[in-house]
Amino acid sequence: MIILNERKWAEEIIATHELGKEKYRALCAVARYYMEQGYTKKEAREALEKFLLECDPTISIPKWSKTIDYAVVAGTRYKSIQIDSIKVTKEELDVISKIESMPVQRLAFTLLCLAKYWVAVNPETDYWINNKDSEIMRIANINTSIKRQSFMYNELGEMGLIQFSKKVDNTNVRVTFATEGETVIEIKDFDNLGYQYMKYKGLPYFTCEICGRTLRRRNPKKGRKQKYCDECAMKRKLQQNVESVMRKKQREADNEHKDE
Repeated sequence: MIILNERKWAEEIIATHELGKEKYRALCAVARYYMEQGYTKKEAREALEKFLLECDPTISIPKWSKTIDYAVVAGTRYKSIQIDSIKVTKEELDVISKIESMPVQRLAFTLLCLAKYWVAVNPETDYWINNKDSEIMRIANINTSIKRQSFMYNELGEMGLIQFSKKVDNTNVRVTFATEGETVIEIKDFDNLGYQYMKYKGLPYFTCEICGRTLRRRNPKKGRKQKYCDECAMKRKLQQNVESVMRKKQREADNEHKDE
């Protein structure tokens, strides 16, 4: 999972009391947040224990003791990543558009965004990417065989758009076409980068107005344009129903007062 703003993410975790799927990483982000607020290691540890109990009152703190210690240590190693967005230029998109295959275009776009992310985190990376292939393909929304993935990487290599490591056991690649220029796309969320690219290309994809995820539209030729993903639409509908019930109860209470 690529997080552009770890401090903001930590604040959201603390506010919602939700660690999510990557619990250890989330706990490290919260620990780092506490440390950056001026907490000592002891104070940060105590705050983490309290936070975990707020997340789940039945949790066993002794069982989490080592994890909490590791999180506090990890929280002191480096500062929170705070990136507003990753900017993709017209020149870069023009290079990608020359690729014949749309899936390979999505892969090139994803690799570019990842390379620019790592350079923003640490300029010494020089556009090298060390993310696992499985993670890259997931972010690019590409579901294909390992053999086909190799062909896609080789195609980008033959075009001179990526460089492979000279070490036999190193699968890292370096993006070679990153360049300054006119910003066309600003990436603020690394979820579904492939779909974000498809949306840019004018295909039937949309960005949920609540959670910000980009997804494929349902029945793009029918009805109004989709504004919300299924999960957010359901939560929104539930909230509207609750508010409707509350308004009804309030009206009934007001009418009772009038009759008195």
